Amino acid sequence: MMDWAPPVDLPDAETASQYPIVVLFMDEMNSAPASVQAAAYQLVLNRRVGKYVLPDNVVLVAAGNRESDKGVTYRMPTPLANRFIHQELRVDFPSWLEWAVMNNEHKDVVGYLSFAKQDLYDFDSKSSSRAFATPRSWHFVSELLNSGDIDDDTAANMIKGTVGEGLAVKFMAHRKIARRMPNPADILAGKVTTLDVKEVSAQYSLVTSMCYELKDAVEQKMDQKRFHEMADNFLAYMMKNFETELTVMGARIALTTYNLPFLPTKLKNFDEFHSRFGKYILQASA
Repeated sequence: MMDWAPPVDLPDAETASQYPIVVLFMDEMNSAPASVQAAAYQLVLNRRVGKYVLPDNVVLVAAGNRESDKGVTYRMPTPLANRFIHQELRVDFPSWLEWAVMNNEHKDVVGYLSFAKQDLYDFDSKSSSRAFATPRSWHFVSELLNSGDIDDDTAANMIKGTVGEGLAVKFMAHRKIARRMPNPADILAGKVTTLDVKEVSAQYSLVTSMCYELKDAVEQKMDQKRFHEMADNFLAYMMKNFETELTVMGARIALTTYNLPFLPTKLKNFDEFHSRFGKYILQASA
């Protein structure tokens, strides 16, 4: 008689008791042949493997590509499929934007996609192209640009191989214009108050850059007086130079996503800003 050792990768009762709920995530489940998927029957159907029993607060979640996605997939056996609730997930730009600015994705990537939201995801199962845009491939672009100085020709070729030739051409044109934007540090210091470049996609990059600068100031524990001078210049510059959508985006990132410590009593431009844009910011944050 064989006595099976408990699976070391699965949570035991002591570990599970430390949390209100534990998610057991089985990624790429339908990439396994049916015979391998069948091995999961006991775990999924009976919540046990040999003598091991899943604690009551463990929830099973599985993920995988659709058959139409051209991935390596096998049809899930009916008895196994019938034990799951099946949902298809879609790319959601607001969710991606929140993740992107929290993780310091490159300002030009955030700026371009904030302007061209439809380019965040352009997978076509009928296309033979090996490079296409997804949140993952745009993250690769961001890592490439954040890795250090890279000449335009090399960047263009690398980006073509990441998100596809068409989007690479559009993105590099955006970067060329974005370079002409003023230094965000000079704006926040009050040295620059006007904006000559009217290209909207480049303005998105500038808004993102200013938000990054403000977040860095908080993380570096800048004194309150200086920080609020920067924040005041931030509000004044957006009110003077940007359309409502851009201004609301900048305020939402700073106030909602980053939760920056703006104190209205220390901001001379706050009352005007709140009067003009407060309702839009509340709507965008709802």
